[in-house]
Amino acid sequence: MNPEFYLILQADDLNDDLADAVYEAGFDDSSLIMRGGNAAIWIRHRPGELTEIVREALGQAKTGGLQVLHVEMENAVFA
Repeated sequence: MNPEFYLILQADDLNDDLADAVYEAGFDDSSLIMRGGNAAIWIRHRPGELTEIVREALGQAKTGGLQVLHVEMENAVFA
């Protein structure tokens, strides 16, 4: 089973510019959704160990110019 988590972004709506930035950052295997009042990238199809996948996703977001507030699991929040 692949780990699932959310990158909660510093954006309070979904718009075309954000969707384009998420796609251009390489998150074409993920979903852009709203979660708790913020835009979020739902990552669920990446094989591997959770810690490494989260690190890679955070680096990918940073390189793509996306501002991540925090990482969330279904029942946990990691600041």
